[in-house]
Amino acid sequence: MGVSKVWIKATSYLLMFFFMTMLIPMHLFPCFIAGFLAYEVIISLTPWFEHLVGSGRARWVVVTLIAAFVVISMTLAIVSLISFLTSDIRPNIDITAEINRIFSNVQHRMPQHLPSFLPESAEELKDQLFALMESNLIIIRNMGRSFLHGLLTIFIGLIIGAVISLNKPSSRSTYFTQELLQRLYYLSQAFRNIVFAQIKVSLINTFLTSIMILVVFPVFNVYLPLSKILIVLTFLFGLLPIIGNLISNFIIIISAFSLSLSAGGIMLIYLILIHKLEYFLNAEIVGNRINAKSWELLLAMLIFEAIFGVEGFIVAPIYYAYLKTELRAQELI
Repeated sequence: MGVSKVWIKATSYLLMFFFMTMLIPMHLFPCFIAGFLAYEVIISLTPWFEHLVGSGRARWVVVTLIAAFVVISMTLAIVSLISFLTSDIRPNIDITAEINRIFSNVQHRMPQHLPSFLPESAEELKDQLFALMESNLIIIRNMGRSFLHGLLTIFIGLIIGAVISLNKPSSRSTYFTQELLQRLYYLSQAFRNIVFAQIKVSLINTFLTSIMILVVFPVFNVYLPLSKILIVLTFLFGLLPIIGNLISNFIIIISAFSLSLSAGGIMLIYLILIHKLEYFLNAEIVGNRINAKSWELLLAMLIFEAIFGVEGFIVAPIYYAYLKTELRAQELI
């Protein structure tokens, strides 16, 4: 490899490093996730349609079907989700009274020597929320603006991902273009390994949690408050590696303790077992994909969270997987 090619290769690494570093400060993280997710889904589905419509039109068919599916499914999902979640809230039950009952039961069952950190009623919770909102009006306004910006960038990212998937690289591309495409390919590979593997882990974790909440407890006539909402939160938080499982577990345990000390204790033991199982799942499903231990991912997440905040915490496994892919390609590890 000549000197010029070495500099070209180094330049491609510098550009990729600049792109990955500036992605979060420039508030393009939602666009990045949406774009890569759209690209990976289209690329994964294309081989299934090539046998039916031919390789030339397969990606166009996939993009068209996905666009129609997204519009229809989003409409149905919103309606179904509202119906699914509100089915926990029966018309003859006052939601305020239900929340008061949960808080009251938890407070009575907590040991007296432990400091109380939960509100005692829905009214106290409401007062705390209003006080928090009044003291953080600027932050809330910025959050609303960031939410709208995030929706717009997600939409743009979906379009970019679809357009890129429809364009095949030219065989007459320069060496510099080839190197940039190689960097993007490795990043795409890391994204696929982490995101799809974490979705699989979250589904398994949600399924195991659902068995206890919807099957085992009801057999003994024990019904957790807002159980379906807890299951949805378990899946959503489970998309965050390691820490997401802890957050969902804490919420479920609080709900179980509101019924009885024994129900809370049983749920605590069961969730601890699931949490231990998740370490093996992460090692098997996620870790094996990138040859990384759980402590490596956790350390990367802590470092990126300290540098970039919450978005850095989420993107850390993808970046770390990309780093290991590049190092492995150069036979450095």
